[in-house]
Amino acid sequence: MKKPIRKKLFNYKTPIHIFFILYSLLCIIPFWIIISISLSTEADIVSEGFAMFPKHLTFEAYEYIFGDASALWRSYAVTSLYAIIGTVIGVAVMAMFGYSLSRDNYVFKKPLVYYTLFTMLFSGGLVPSFVINTQYFGLQNNLLMYVVSGMVSGFTVFVFRTFFMQIPQSLVEAAAIDGAKEHQILTKIIIPLSKPVLATYTFTGVVSRWNDFTISMYYFQDDKYWTLQYMLQNILNEAAFLNALKEQMSQYADLIVVPSETLKYAMCVLAAGPMVVIFPFFQKYFSKGMVIGAVKG
Repeated sequence: MKKPIRKKLFNYKTPIHIFFILYSLLCIIPFWIIISISLSTEADIVSEGFAMFPKHLTFEAYEYIFGDASALWRSYAVTSLYAIIGTVIGVAVMAMFGYSLSRDNYVFKKPLVYYTLFTMLFSGGLVPSFVINTQYFGLQNNLLMYVVSGMVSGFTVFVFRTFFMQIPQSLVEAAAIDGAKEHQILTKIIIPLSKPVLATYTFTGVVSRWNDFTISMYYFQDDKYWTLQYMLQNILNEAAFLNALKEQMSQYADLIVVPSETLKYAMCVLAAGPMVVIFPFFQKYFSKGMVIGAVKG
């Protein structure tokens, strides 16, 4: 017998679905308001405040940012280099390091564990790092700095090590009996079973590098190598300076037209947009278990 339509539409799961739909809308609304503000006029924001839809649609904030379009696209390219290539190389190095520490037959396991733990507890700080990177390695105004910066994190290495140790040793032993070398065990067995942890730390690494501006501020004087975040910060500082100048020189107020509030939110859209686009490709790995079973029986 078929269930009545009313029972299908309304059951104990319906309140849960309604709750998460409303919660999703609450998460989307702030981002929608940010887009609305970025497309509003400065006068509307001052007089009307924030709104779900712009009263007078304008792109003046984006036009101001894209005033030097070539520099903006160049900063996007530099940020992509920093976020993608730096993260991929860093995750690969930490995965290999973590795999070495997870193997009981590795000779230098204990010394390297203590060394990695020491780096988590003590750090030389910014000044020694700057001196070493610039005076000894010659990485000032060098794009290689974006690749090596933050390449290895002791905490992430231990996370990888712990995850790899949870993979059944019978798989590793069976592969070793079949003649597989260590690099084959890592690439053919360990890595395919570790997609959730690798994808998670790849995504978090991309996000943290995408939002970073300190490397550009410390190591790059040439604006050709600035990341997106640092370039947008400089544009905002420039706009704030022009607005201050406008207040001091009231006779030229009509000649100086610089958005301030809308400019901030337009920068948020330009900076966060790519991360919002790529997040769905990694989201499924966050909901999976930390261990993927591969041995039956």
